[in-house]
Amino acid sequence: MRRGMPLTPARTVPDWRRRLDRLGARTMTAVGDWLAPRARAAPSEPRISALVAAVAVAGGVLPILVMAVTWATRPEPARPEPPCRAPRQPAGYVLADRPGEDRYRPGRQCNSAGAENTVERSGTGRYLVVLGRLGRAGGVAEVTAVTRDDRICTLLDWHPDGADELLRVNCFDRAGKPADSGFTARWHLGAGAGAAAYLRLGDPGRTSQTVDDEYSHNGRGGTNSADREDTGSYVVHFGSMDDVDGGTVKVTPVADAATVCEVQRWFAYPEGRNLAVRVRCRDVTGQPVDSRFAITFAAGPDAVHGGYLRADRPGEARYTPRGPFQLNRAGQASVVTRTGRGQYRVGLGGLPGTGDLQVTPYDTAASCVIGPDDDAVHVICHAPSGARADAGFLLIARR
Repeated sequence: MRRGMPLTPARTVPDWRRRLDRLGARTMTAVGDWLAPRARAAPSEPRISALVAAVAVAGGVLPILVMAVTWATRPEPARPEPPCRAPRQPAGYVLADRPGEDRYRPGRQCNSAGAENTVERSGTGRYLVVLGRLGRAGGVAEVTAVTRDDRICTLLDWHPDGADELLRVNCFDRAGKPADSGFTARWHLGAGAGAAAYLRLGDPGRTSQTVDDEYSHNGRGGTNSADREDTGSYVVHFGSMDDVDGGTVKVTPVADAATVCEVQRWFAYPEGRNLAVRVRCRDVTGQPVDSRFAITFAAGPDAVHGGYLRADRPGEARYTPRGPFQLNRAGQASVVTRTGRGQYRVGLGGLPGTGDLQVTPYDTAASCVIGPDDDAVHVICHAPSGARADAGFLLIARR
């Protein structure tokens, strides 16, 4: 410090208060003179204190209010989709949820090749599903209508086109006329070893046939075959699976007309060392009709990554399916709740309801669809008359 220079006295609290009072008085006088020039009384200490308090409150409360308004009006975050689980075998699915749109990429889809799937609408109720880079000969395909309306969806065919796999889907109303509808469609080739098998019945009029082409697979290495017992009535045999207990079945009509195929039951058939599945096919009026169809059988966690259940108590208000005909890989119980005539809510007990869902009528002449809902799984069934009807069903949920 240089000698001879006077020391500046330290400012005390009263000093700073007097300075703030003078600054506040000058500011108020200047603002008042600008708004309404006239003589003004000297400001008092309470006025200055009130001004300082108001400024402090505004400075503290306003940011909080702005934050609260911003939080309240923020857009709802998008619900993340569960990751697409690519299986070991070639497979893909789509949820086609824009039935009137000409061409789009579904938001919910999966492709084991990591490619993109698209859906194209070629006419009323007629759709082409393109599974990118999954083009293979054979395999099995499945489809289920996803709508709140009374709709029936079938597969016309599926085949490779260059590098891609094409699935042709037709949807109809109860009168049998083409009608737009949402749907979920899945295709896969092979199912690994174990209790899994599928086939495509190519000639529905033959009394007996062995199916050993590329549209047939048996994880146990057994022979797949089918017998026609009567019009629209078939017994499918999956060889070397006579020791399998429970499991689930999915049947999809392969037809260019409105057709419904249901599973009546399935059971081990020791005399032929196979698993026998009874299938019934009907037209929209409920009358038996011969039809081609694709059928998939799976049992156990190695065959289905997700879960399945057999809902066989259609009139019961609420129940938990038990035994070998249900599977939940999350280790929890699934619950079926009847919410109205022909309407059911399925709680999958820890499994996400946003993967691929497939439903098949069980021991009934009714047809069933999946009701569109991101928060729950809904199954809606209709009698041939078009009225909602209580019915049993088989549900498969895959990731």
